[in-house]
Amino acid sequence: MKILGLACGSSMGNSEILLKEAMMGAEEARKDVDVEIIRLVDLDIKPCKRCKRCLQREGGECVQKDDSPFVQEKYLECDGLIISSPVYGTIPPGEVLVLAERAFGARADVAGAIERKKMTGKENLAERGFFGPRASGREPEINERVFKPRVGALIGVGGASSYEWVHLTLPLLHNVMLPLQVAVVDHLQVRKASFPGTVLLQDGVMKRVRKLGRNVAEALGTPFDDIKWKGDEPGSCPVCHSELFIVGRKMPVMCAICGIYGTLKVDGDKVTVHFTKEEQKKSRVAIEGKRLHQVEILAVSKELFPRINEIPTKLEKYKSYKSYTKPPKKSAKKS
Repeated sequence: MKILGLACGSSMGNSEILLKEAMMGAEEARKDVDVEIIRLVDLDIKPCKRCKRCLQREGGECVQKDDSPFVQEKYLECDGLIISSPVYGTIPPGEVLVLAERAFGARADVAGAIERKKMTGKENLAERGFFGPRASGREPEINERVFKPRVGALIGVGGASSYEWVHLTLPLLHNVMLPLQVAVVDHLQVRKASFPGTVLLQDGVMKRVRKLGRNVAEALGTPFDDIKWKGDEPGSCPVCHSELFIVGRKMPVMCAICGIYGTLKVDGDKVTVHFTKEEQKKSRVAIEGKRLHQVEILAVSKELFPRINEIPTKLEKYKSYKSYTKPPKKSAKKS
């Protein structure tokens, strides 16, 4: 069994220290665990160019040449994933989301792979709602390793003492896990770690993060639907264990991560949210929720496809509207 750790902060900073302590806990829990750590600062990950060439090419190859395939391969090898990230201005570093978009995108998307498996080279994908280059009818490429059951955990660390300056970190890291279908068994938000190494002054935190690593190791190989939450607080959402909700002027309220709707109840200073079992199954953390999203996207595509030929004409006025402002070209250095 292999656990991959992703350190998203500075070299030997607090997030890396916490990750290593978690990995030590994992090794302590199971002798058959092999751990491996990747540091974001060591990677060259370029942002997505929005060219959609990966949707047009056989095998989903990207035009960007960087370390994304390296990270993809390391992920496909692992049975567990722990992400540890600092908080910068209430959220994780932008590089974390760039990495998620490039390395943990279509080729690692379990729900997408399940849907592609249903398609055969004999089908006309345009009739199913696909149009453009993807409607070629070719046999989709599936990497069977994406279906391996994986578990994971999330670690956020910030310098603030107040929760309101760090509370978006874990939900955004959870979003990184969504396409991967990693069953998150634990998460930890650390505060009061302003300078590199200061997390080591919090003995309780170091003990807790070691337990997080143990929790991941003990859950390795467990199917997604059989996973039990191992963290301290179960959270208000029974699926993702988050406290982040969208509250409108009317009921119901929505879990910001899962996208499921529940009923808010206030009893004095205690607030709870109730979700039906049927609603929980629709969570975008679960395969069924992702399947419903696929159905939604296909329905929208089918609705638009009959009018696709209208777009070139309608696009013309935007092509000629205004010129683009670009930065000045850098002059070559004189030798």
